[in-house]
Amino acid sequence: MKKLVLLLLLVCTCATLSWAQNSKRITVTGTVIDGDDKSPVGQATVQLLSLPDSTMVVGNVTNNNGVFSINARPGKYVLKISFVGYLTQEKPLQLAAGKPSVNIGTVTLPTDAIMLGEAVVVAEAPQVTVSEDTIGYNASAYRTPEGAMLEELVKKLPGAEIDEDGNVKVNGKEIKKIMVDGKEFFGGDVKTGLKNLPVDMVEKLKTYDKKSDLSRITGIDDGEEETVLDLTVKKGMNQGWFGNVDLGAGTKDRYMGRAMINRFYDKTQFSIIGSANNVNDQGFSGGGGGPRWRRNNGLNATKMLGANFATETEKLELGGSMRYNYRDADESSIGQNENFLTNGSSFQNSNAQKRNKAKSFNADFRLEWKPDSMTNIIFRPNISWGIPKIVVWMYLGLSIVILIK
Repeated sequence: MKKLVLLLLLVCTCATLSWAQNSKRITVTGTVIDGDDKSPVGQATVQLLSLPDSTMVVGNVTNNNGVFSINARPGKYVLKISFVGYLTQEKPLQLAAGKPSVNIGTVTLPTDAIMLGEAVVVAEAPQVTVSEDTIGYNASAYRTPEGAMLEELVKKLPGAEIDEDGNVKVNGKEIKKIMVDGKEFFGGDVKTGLKNLPVDMVEKLKTYDKKSDLSRITGIDDGEEETVLDLTVKKGMNQGWFGNVDLGAGTKDRYMGRAMINRFYDKTQFSIIGSANNVNDQGFSGGGGGPRWRRNNGLNATKMLGANFATETEKLELGGSMRYNYRDADESSIGQNENFLTNGSSFQNSNAQKRNKAKSFNADFRLEWKPDSMTNIIFRPNISWGIPKIVVWMYLGLSIVILIK
Protein backbone atom coordinates (compact mmCIF):
# COMPACT_ATOMS: atom_id res chain seq x y z
CA MET A 1 0.00 0.00 0.00
CA LYS A 2 2.82 2.41 0.90
CA LYS A 3 4.55 1.63 -2.39
CA LEU A 4 1.34 2.38 -4.28
CA VAL A 5 0.93 5.75 -2.51
CA LEU A 6 4.56 6.68 -3.23
CA LEU A 7 4.09 5.72 -6.90
CA LEU A 8 0.98 7.92 -7.18
CA LEU A 9 2.76 10.88 -5.56
CA LEU A 10 5.68 10.45 -8.00
CA VAL A 11 3.32 10.38 -11.01
CA CYS A 12 1.45 13.49 -9.81
CA THR A 13 4.71 15.34 -9.21
CA CYS A 14 6.00 14.49 -12.69
CA ALA A 15 2.71 15.56 -14.26
CA THR A 16 2.78 18.87 -12.36
CA LEU A 17 6.37 19.57 -13.43
CA SER A 18 5.52 18.69 -17.03
CA TRP A 19 2.50 21.02 -17.02
CA ALA A 20 4.51 23.86 -15.49
CA GLN A 21 7.22 23.45 -18.14
CA ASN A 22 4.74 23.37 -21.02
CA SER A 23 2.79 26.40 -19.75
CA LYS A 24 5.91 28.57 -19.49
CA ARG A 25 6.20 31.07 -22.35
CA ILE A 26 9.41 31.62 -24.29
CA THR A 27 10.37 34.92 -25.93
CA VAL A 28 11.56 34.71 -29.56
CA THR A 29 13.39 37.74 -30.97
CA GLY A 30 15.20 38.59 -34.18
CA THR A 31 15.91 41.23 -36.84
CA VAL A 32 14.66 41.39 -40.44
CA ILE A 33 16.73 43.17 -43.11
CA ASP A 34 16.55 43.89 -46.84
CA GLY A 35 18.45 41.40 -49.03
CA ASP A 36 19.92 44.15 -51.25
CA ASP A 37 20.97 47.13 -49.16
CA LYS A 38 20.84 45.38 -45.74
CA SER A 39 18.54 48.06 -44.34
CA PRO A 40 15.98 47.08 -41.66
CA VAL A 41 12.53 46.07 -42.90
CA GLY A 42 9.82 47.66 -40.77
CA GLN A 43 6.19 46.45 -40.54
CA ALA A 44 7.11 42.96 -41.82
CA THR A 45 4.62 40.29 -40.70
CA VAL A 46 6.05 37.67 -38.32
CA GLN A 47 4.00 34.51 -37.66
CA LEU A 48 4.67 31.40 -35.58
CA LEU A 49 2.96 28.31 -37.06
CA SER A 50 2.49 25.13 -35.03
CA LEU A 51 3.45 21.73 -36.41
CA PRO A 52 2.20 19.56 -37.98
CA ASP A 53 -1.01 21.44 -38.96
CA SER A 54 0.62 24.88 -39.63
CA THR A 55 -1.97 26.69 -37.51
CA MET A 56 -0.92 30.24 -36.57
CA VAL A 57 -0.23 30.44 -32.83
CA VAL A 58 0.92 34.05 -32.47
CA GLY A 59 1.87 36.94 -34.73
CA ASN A 60 3.39 40.40 -34.65
CA VAL A 61 5.17 42.91 -36.88
CA THR A 62 8.68 44.32 -36.89
CA ASN A 63 9.34 47.85 -35.63
CA ASN A 64 11.08 50.57 -37.63
CA ASN A 65 14.46 48.97 -36.80
CA GLY A 66 13.34 45.61 -38.19
CA VAL A 67 13.25 44.03 -34.71
CA PHE A 68 10.43 41.70 -33.59
CA SER A 69 9.49 39.88 -30.39
CA ILE A 70 6.83 37.17 -29.86
CA ASN A 71 5.97 34.80 -27.02
CA ALA A 72 4.99 31.12 -27.26
CA ARG A 73 4.91 27.91 -25.26
CA PRO A 74 7.51 25.12 -25.76
CA GLY A 75 7.02 23.05 -28.90
CA LYS A 76 7.89 22.63 -32.58
CA TYR A 77 7.05 25.54 -34.90
CA VAL A 78 7.74 27.18 -38.25
CA LEU A 79 8.68 30.88 -38.13
CA LYS A 80 7.18 32.65 -41.17
CA ILE A 81 8.31 36.18 -42.13
CA SER A 82 6.72 38.03 -45.06
CA PHE A 83 6.34 41.48 -46.57
CA VAL A 84 4.99 42.82 -49.85
CA GLY A 85 7.76 42.93 -52.48
CA TYR A 86 9.92 40.29 -50.75
CA LEU A 87 10.14 36.52 -50.90
CA THR A 88 8.60 34.89 -47.81
CA GLN A 89 11.10 33.20 -45.49
CA GLU A 90 10.27 30.19 -43.30
CA LYS A 91 12.50 28.71 -40.60
CA PRO A 92 11.91 25.60 -38.44
CA LEU A 93 12.05 26.46 -34.76
CA GLN A 94 11.96 24.25 -31.67
CA LEU A 95 11.36 25.93 -28.32
CA ALA A 96 12.47 24.11 -25.18
CA ALA A 97 11.30 24.89 -21.66
CA GLY A 98 14.89 25.20 -20.46
CA LYS A 99 15.51 28.34 -22.55
CA PRO A 100 13.39 31.35 -21.50
CA SER A 101 14.45 33.34 -24.60
CA VAL A 102 15.64 32.54 -28.12
CA ASN A 103 17.30 34.99 -30.53
CA ILE A 104 17.25 33.71 -34.09
CA GLY A 105 19.58 36.49 -35.23
CA THR A 106 19.19 38.26 -38.58
CA VAL A 107 16.72 37.13 -41.23
CA THR A 108 17.34 38.40 -44.76
CA LEU A 109 14.37 38.94 -47.07
CA PRO A 110 15.34 38.66 -50.77
CA THR A 111 13.52 41.09 -53.03
CA ASP A 112 10.87 39.60 -55.30
CA ALA A 113 11.88 41.46 -58.49
CA ILE A 114 10.32 40.90 -61.92
CA MET A 115 10.82 42.62 -65.27
CA LEU A 116 7.81 44.82 -65.94
CA GLY A 117 6.47 45.93 -69.26
CA GLU A 118 2.95 47.11 -68.67
CA ALA A 119 1.64 45.47 -65.49
CA VAL A 120 -0.81 45.97 -62.69
CA VAL A 121 0.57 45.09 -59.27
CA VAL A 122 -1.94 43.59 -56.85
CA ALA A 123 -0.88 42.80 -53.27
CA GLU A 124 -2.64 41.81 -50.09
CA ALA A 125 -2.99 44.50 -47.45
CA PRO A 126 -0.74 43.87 -44.42
CA GLN A 127 -2.61 42.06 -41.66
CA VAL A 128 -1.09 44.13 -38.83
CA THR A 129 0.43 47.61 -38.60
CA VAL A 130 2.04 49.25 -35.58
CA SER A 131 2.39 52.98 -34.93
CA GLU A 132 3.71 53.96 -31.50
CA ASP A 133 1.21 52.43 -29.02
CA THR A 134 -1.50 51.74 -31.64
CA ILE A 135 -1.90 48.33 -33.30
CA GLY A 136 -4.01 48.30 -36.47
CA TYR A 137 -5.67 45.37 -38.24
CA ASN A 138 -7.13 45.16 -41.76
CA ALA A 139 -10.48 43.37 -41.50
CA SER A 140 -10.27 42.17 -45.13
CA ALA A 141 -7.13 40.16 -44.32
CA TYR A 142 -9.11 37.73 -42.14
CA ARG A 143 -11.79 35.37 -43.44
CA THR A 144 -15.02 35.04 -41.48
CA PRO A 145 -18.31 33.27 -42.27
CA GLU A 146 -20.99 35.19 -44.16
CA GLY A 147 -23.07 37.26 -41.75
CA ALA A 148 -20.59 36.80 -38.86
CA MET A 149 -20.52 39.16 -35.91
CA LEU A 150 -17.46 41.03 -34.59
CA GLU A 151 -16.67 38.21 -32.14
CA GLU A 152 -15.67 35.88 -35.01
CA LEU A 153 -13.27 38.47 -36.45
CA VAL A 154 -11.62 39.29 -33.11
CA LYS A 155 -10.91 35.58 -32.52
CA LYS A 156 -8.72 35.56 -35.65
CA LEU A 157 -6.62 38.64 -34.81
CA PRO A 158 -2.97 37.87 -33.93
CA GLY A 159 -2.43 38.13 -30.18
CA ALA A 160 -6.19 38.31 -29.40
CA GLU A 161 -8.09 35.89 -27.17
CA ILE A 162 -11.68 35.69 -25.85
CA ASP A 163 -12.44 33.70 -22.70
CA GLU A 164 -15.70 31.84 -21.97
CA ASP A 165 -17.15 34.92 -20.23
CA GLY A 166 -16.65 37.13 -23.30
CA ASN A 167 -13.66 39.09 -21.94
CA VAL A 168 -11.20 40.11 -24.67
CA LYS A 169 -7.43 40.46 -24.39
CA VAL A 170 -5.11 41.68 -27.13
CA ASN A 171 -1.40 41.09 -26.54
CA GLY A 172 -2.11 40.56 -22.84
CA LYS A 173 -4.16 43.78 -22.38
CA GLU A 174 -7.85 43.53 -21.56
CA ILE A 175 -10.16 45.49 -23.86
CA LYS A 176 -12.34 47.78 -21.71
CA LYS A 177 -14.41 49.49 -24.42
CA ILE A 178 -15.53 49.06 -28.02
CA MET A 179 -15.78 52.22 -30.11
CA VAL A 180 -17.07 52.91 -33.63
CA ASP A 181 -15.24 55.67 -35.52
CA GLY A 182 -13.92 56.99 -32.19
CA LYS A 183 -17.35 57.06 -30.48
CA GLU A 184 -18.48 54.72 -27.70
CA PHE A 185 -20.89 51.98 -28.81
CA PHE A 186 -23.51 51.22 -26.13
CA GLY A 187 -21.38 52.86 -23.47
CA GLY A 188 -18.33 51.01 -24.77
CA ASP A 189 -19.77 47.67 -23.60
CA VAL A 190 -17.48 45.00 -25.05
CA LYS A 191 -19.85 42.02 -25.02
CA THR A 192 -22.68 43.97 -26.67
CA GLY A 193 -20.35 45.05 -29.47
CA LEU A 194 -18.94 41.57 -30.00
CA LYS A 195 -22.37 39.95 -30.29
CA ASN A 196 -24.16 42.61 -32.38
CA LEU A 197 -21.75 44.44 -34.71
CA PRO A 198 -21.55 42.71 -38.14
CA VAL A 199 -18.11 42.10 -39.64
CA ASP A 200 -19.34 43.36 -43.04
CA MET A 201 -19.42 46.97 -41.76
CA VAL A 202 -15.80 46.95 -40.49
CA GLU A 203 -12.92 48.17 -42.63
CA LYS A 204 -10.17 48.39 -40.00
CA LEU A 205 -9.66 47.79 -36.29
CA LYS A 206 -7.14 49.35 -33.96
CA THR A 207 -6.29 48.98 -30.29
CA TYR A 208 -4.74 51.71 -28.18
CA ASP A 209 -4.64 53.05 -24.62
CA LYS A 210 -7.29 55.75 -24.22
CA LYS A 211 -6.63 58.40 -21.59
CA SER A 212 -9.22 59.47 -19.05
CA ASP A 213 -11.34 62.58 -19.69
CA LEU A 214 -9.43 64.56 -17.06
CA SER A 215 -6.04 63.56 -18.44
CA ARG A 216 -7.11 64.36 -22.01
CA ILE A 217 -8.36 67.83 -21.07
CA THR A 218 -5.60 68.91 -18.68
CA GLY A 219 -2.70 67.21 -20.46
CA ILE A 220 -1.60 65.75 -17.10
CA ASP A 221 -1.21 61.98 -17.06
CA ASP A 222 -3.22 60.60 -14.12
CA GLY A 223 -2.44 56.96 -14.95
CA GLU A 224 -6.12 56.18 -15.59
CA GLU A 225 -5.85 54.58 -19.03
CA GLU A 226 -8.01 51.89 -20.58
CA THR A 227 -7.32 49.77 -23.65
CA VAL A 228 -10.03 50.17 -26.31
CA LEU A 229 -10.90 48.48 -29.61
CA ASP A 230 -11.82 51.14 -32.17
CA LEU A 231 -13.59 50.13 -35.41
CA THR A 232 -13.49 52.08 -38.67
CA VAL A 233 -16.69 51.75 -40.70
CA LYS A 234 -16.43 51.13 -44.45
CA LYS A 235 -16.87 54.30 -46.50
CA GLY A 236 -19.97 53.01 -48.25
CA MET A 237 -21.70 52.41 -44.93
CA ASN A 238 -21.09 55.71 -43.12
CA GLN A 239 -23.41 57.80 -45.30
CA GLY A 240 -26.77 56.08 -45.05
CA TRP A 241 -28.84 53.21 -43.68
CA PHE A 242 -27.65 49.64 -43.26
CA GLY A 243 -28.51 46.65 -41.09
CA ASN A 244 -28.97 42.90 -40.86
CA VAL A 245 -31.56 40.34 -39.75
CA ASP A 246 -30.91 36.75 -38.56
CA LEU A 247 -33.76 34.29 -37.95
CA GLY A 248 -33.70 30.64 -36.92
CA ALA A 249 -36.11 27.94 -35.78
CA GLY A 250 -35.77 24.33 -34.68
CA THR A 251 -37.49 21.37 -33.13
CA LYS A 252 -39.14 21.49 -29.68
CA ASP A 253 -40.26 25.09 -30.28
CA ARG A 254 -36.70 26.44 -30.32
CA TYR A 255 -36.25 29.86 -31.94
CA MET A 256 -33.67 32.63 -32.34
CA GLY A 257 -33.94 36.05 -33.94
CA ARG A 258 -31.70 39.07 -34.10
CA ALA A 259 -31.95 42.38 -35.97
CA MET A 260 -29.90 45.55 -36.22
CA ILE A 261 -30.46 48.81 -38.10
CA ASN A 262 -28.01 51.71 -38.32
CA ARG A 263 -28.10 55.26 -39.61
CA PHE A 264 -24.66 56.84 -40.09
CA TYR A 265 -24.29 60.30 -41.56
CA ASP A 266 -21.07 62.36 -41.31
CA LYS A 267 -20.41 62.58 -37.55
CA THR A 268 -23.79 61.24 -36.46
CA GLN A 269 -24.49 57.60 -35.54
CA PHE A 270 -27.76 55.94 -34.58
CA SER A 271 -28.31 52.21 -33.97
CA ILE A 272 -31.18 50.00 -32.82
CA ILE A 273 -30.60 46.33 -32.00
CA GLY A 274 -32.92 43.66 -30.69
CA SER A 275 -32.99 39.91 -30.23
CA ALA A 276 -35.06 37.10 -28.74
CA ASN A 277 -34.27 33.41 -28.31
CA ASN A 278 -34.82 30.37 -26.12
CA VAL A 279 -31.54 28.56 -26.92
CA ASN A 280 -29.54 30.02 -24.02
CA ASP A 281 -27.80 32.64 -26.15
CA GLN A 282 -27.03 36.18 -24.93
CA GLY A 283 -26.97 39.44 -26.90
CA PHE A 284 -26.36 42.05 -24.20
CA SER A 285 -24.11 41.71 -21.18
CA GLY A 286 -25.38 42.19 -17.64
CA GLY A 287 -28.92 42.65 -16.40
CA GLY A 288 -31.54 40.11 -17.35
CA GLY A 289 -29.35 38.41 -19.93
CA GLY A 290 -27.13 36.74 -17.34
CA PRO A 291 -23.76 35.15 -18.17
CA ARG A 292 -22.88 33.56 -21.48
CA TRP A 293 -24.85 30.49 -22.53
CA ARG A 294 -22.19 27.96 -21.46
CA ARG A 295 -23.03 28.51 -17.80
CA ASN A 296 -26.82 28.67 -18.04
CA ASN A 297 -28.85 25.68 -16.82
CA GLY A 298 -32.27 24.63 -18.01
CA LEU A 299 -34.20 26.49 -20.69
CA ASN A 300 -33.36 30.21 -20.81
CA ALA A 301 -35.53 32.54 -22.87
CA THR A 302 -34.03 36.02 -23.32
CA LYS A 303 -35.29 39.18 -24.97
CA MET A 304 -33.16 42.29 -25.53
CA LEU A 305 -33.78 45.71 -27.05
CA GLY A 306 -31.38 48.65 -27.20
CA ALA A 307 -30.64 51.97 -28.90
CA ASN A 308 -27.41 53.91 -29.23
CA PHE A 309 -26.64 57.38 -30.61
CA ALA A 310 -23.67 59.71 -30.95
CA THR A 311 -23.13 63.05 -32.66
CA GLU A 312 -20.78 66.00 -32.48
CA THR A 313 -20.34 69.57 -33.64
CA GLU A 314 -17.43 71.96 -33.32
CA LYS A 315 -18.25 72.75 -29.68
CA LEU A 316 -20.55 69.94 -28.53
CA GLU A 317 -20.36 66.14 -28.35
CA LEU A 318 -23.41 64.07 -27.40
CA GLY A 319 -23.92 60.35 -27.02
CA GLY A 320 -25.76 57.72 -25.06
CA SER A 321 -27.48 54.37 -25.07
CA MET A 322 -30.43 52.48 -23.55
CA ARG A 323 -30.71 48.72 -23.02
CA TYR A 324 -33.55 46.49 -21.82
CA ASN A 325 -32.96 42.85 -20.84
CA TYR A 326 -35.43 40.11 -19.94
CA ARG A 327 -34.62 36.53 -18.96
CA ASP A 328 -36.93 33.66 -18.07
CA ALA A 329 -35.08 30.60 -16.76
CA ASP A 330 -37.06 27.36 -16.47
CA GLU A 331 -35.08 24.60 -14.74
CA SER A 332 -36.15 21.08 -13.79
CA SER A 333 -34.18 18.21 -12.30
CA ILE A 334 -34.90 14.53 -11.60
CA GLY A 335 -32.80 12.45 -9.21
CA GLN A 336 -32.76 8.75 -8.30
CA ASN A 337 -30.65 7.24 -5.51
CA GLU A 338 -30.20 3.64 -4.35
CA ASN A 339 -28.43 2.81 -1.09
CA PHE A 340 -27.17 -0.73 -0.53
CA LEU A 341 -27.71 -1.83 3.09
CA THR A 342 -26.84 -4.99 5.00
CA ASN A 343 -30.39 -6.30 5.00
CA GLY A 344 -31.53 -4.84 1.66
CA SER A 345 -31.61 -1.59 -0.28
CA SER A 346 -33.31 1.80 0.03
CA PHE A 347 -34.47 3.95 -2.87
CA GLN A 348 -35.02 7.69 -3.13
CA ASN A 349 -36.53 9.71 -5.99
CA SER A 350 -36.56 13.51 -6.25
CA ASN A 351 -38.12 16.03 -8.63
CA ALA A 352 -37.39 19.76 -8.60
CA GLN A 353 -38.83 22.61 -10.67
CA LYS A 354 -37.57 26.18 -10.56
CA ARG A 355 -38.64 29.31 -12.48
CA ASN A 356 -36.57 32.49 -12.31
CA LYS A 357 -37.43 35.71 -14.15
CA ALA A 358 -35.31 38.85 -14.27
CA LYS A 359 -35.64 42.26 -15.93
CA SER A 360 -33.23 45.17 -16.15
CA PHE A 361 -32.88 48.54 -17.80
CA ASN A 362 -29.57 50.42 -18.29
CA ALA A 363 -29.06 53.89 -19.71
CA ASP A 364 -26.03 56.14 -20.04
CA PHE A 365 -25.50 59.63 -21.45
CA ARG A 366 -22.40 61.57 -22.45
CA LEU A 367 -22.06 65.29 -23.00
CA GLU A 368 -18.91 67.33 -23.58
CA TRP A 369 -19.33 71.05 -24.19
CA LYS A 370 -16.54 73.44 -25.18
CA PRO A 371 -18.08 76.95 -25.08
CA ASP A 372 -14.63 78.46 -25.65
CA SER A 373 -10.98 77.45 -25.83
CA MET A 374 -10.57 77.88 -22.06
CA THR A 375 -13.53 75.83 -20.78
CA ASN A 376 -14.57 72.16 -20.95
CA ILE A 377 -17.73 70.77 -19.33
CA ILE A 378 -18.24 67.00 -19.18
CA PHE A 379 -21.49 65.40 -18.01
CA ARG A 380 -21.80 61.56 -17.81
CA PRO A 381 -24.88 60.25 -15.92
CA ASN A 382 -25.96 56.61 -15.95
CA ILE A 383 -29.02 54.79 -14.61
CA SER A 384 -29.51 51.09 -13.88
CA TRP A 385 -32.75 49.41 -12.81
CA GLY A 386 -33.49 45.73 -12.31
CA ILE A 387 -35.88 43.21 -10.81
CA PRO A 388 -34.19 39.94 -9.94
CA LYS A 389 -37.02 37.96 -8.29
CA ILE A 390 -38.58 40.49 -5.84
CA VAL A 391 -35.56 42.71 -5.17
CA VAL A 392 -35.69 46.20 -6.73
CA TRP A 393 -32.53 48.26 -6.99
CA MET A 394 -31.55 51.53 -8.64
CA TYR A 395 -28.26 53.35 -9.11
CA LEU A 396 -27.63 56.85 -10.42
CA GLY A 397 -24.08 57.95 -11.16
CA LEU A 398 -23.26 61.56 -11.97
CA SER A 399 -19.93 63.20 -12.72
CA ILE A 400 -19.30 66.77 -13.86
CA VAL A 401 -15.84 68.12 -14.72
CA ILE A 402 -15.40 71.83 -15.38
CA LEU A 403 -11.93 73.02 -16.28
CA ILE A 404 -10.97 76.67 -16.72
CA LYS A 405 -7.41 77.02 -17.97
